[in-house]
Amino acid sequence: MNTLNNLFIVRSPLQIINSLEAIEFFNLKKNILVIIYNDTDNTNIQMDNLIALYKWKKIIRVNEKKKKSKYFEYISFTYQLKKETYNYLFFSNLGSIHKLLLANIKRNHTYYIDDGVETITRYNNIFLPNKLNEIKFRQLRFLFAGLKISIKDDIHFFTYFDLKEFITSKIIQNNLTHFQKKYLSTTKEDSSLYLLGQPLVSKKFLSKDDYFLYLDLIVKLFDKKIIYIPHRSEIISERLQSYVSDRFEIKNINMPIELYFLEKKIYPSTIVSFMTTAFFTLQKLYNKTNFSYVYIPSSKLLKKHKDVEGAYQFIETLNIQKLEIKD
Repeated sequence: MNTLNNLFIVRSPLQIINSLEAIEFFNLKKNILVIIYNDTDNTNIQMDNLIALYKWKKIIRVNEKKKKSKYFEYISFTYQLKKETYNYLFFSNLGSIHKLLLANIKRNHTYYIDDGVETITRYNNIFLPNKLNEIKFRQLRFLFAGLKISIKDDIHFFTYFDLKEFITSKIIQNNLTHFQKKYLSTTKEDSSLYLLGQPLVSKKFLSKDDYFLYLDLIVKLFDKKIIYIPHRSEIISERLQSYVSDRFEIKNINMPIELYFLEKKIYPSTIVSFMTTAFFTLQKLYNKTNFSYVYIPSSKLLKKHKDVEGAYQFIETLNIQKLEIKD
C-alpha cells in the first residue's frame, strides 16, 4: 500500500470535477487539494461549493486576498510543498505557480487534467512541440530564491479528448464514470433547449452586436422554450435581460452545468452552444441528448482564429450538429 500523499492543484470548478473523477479512476487515498483563487467571484464560489463533495485530507488555499504581487507567497508556498514526496500530482494551468511547483516538487506520477478546450490549445502549442520549458524572463527571479524553473518529469494526460500519445507521455481517457454511476439512475427528460452562454464578448472573441445576432437567430430557429445558462464569467447585460419572456429564461446556476443537471436530476433533450468544453463532458453523460454547436466563421472572430478553429476540429469529432447561421 502506497503511503505517499497525492496532490491536486486546481483553479476552476471543472478542474475539481476532474480531480474527483481521477481519485475514483486511480483509486487514490490521502489526497491534498491546493485551490488557487482568481479574480472572478463566481468561479471562487463554485470551487468552494465543489470541494465539499469530497473529504480531502487537507485543503490549502492560495491567493485568497488577490494580491498584485505574489512572488514571495509563491516562494514560501513552493518550499512548503517540496518538503515531501508525493505519489500522484494533478494540475491543469501553466501559470507561474504551476510551473514552479512542477519544477520543484518530487513525485512519482504527473497528470494534466482538463480545463476546457484550453487542453487542445496547450497540447498543440506547448506539449507536442516540447515548449513546456520555454523560460520567460520573470521566471528567472525564482533562481535567486534557490528554486528550479525547468520541468524534468514526464507529463501524462487524464482527458476527455482523443489525443495521441507523444514521446513518453500517456493519454488516459476520462469518461466521467464516477459521476455517471452516482447521479444518472434517476434523471428525468427535460424538453427545453438549454443554451449555454459563453463570455465571447467580454473575452473579446466576438463583437457584442454579432453575439446578440447569433442569439436572435437561435431563438428564431428553435421552436422550444430556451433556458439560457450564463457562463460563470459572463456579464449579464441589460441587452441580454431584454430577451426574457415566456419562451426565454435566464438561469444563473452558480455551479458547473454538468453538476447542475446531475444534482437536479435533469436529462436535457437539447443543448446548444458555441465552442464550450461542456460538449465533451455532457456528451459522455447524456448520450441521447441532441447537441448543436454554432459555428462562428473566422471573419467574425476578433482574435485567436487558429485556436478557435482547432477547438472546432475537436468538436467535429463528436459528430454533433453544426449550425452555420447566416445573418
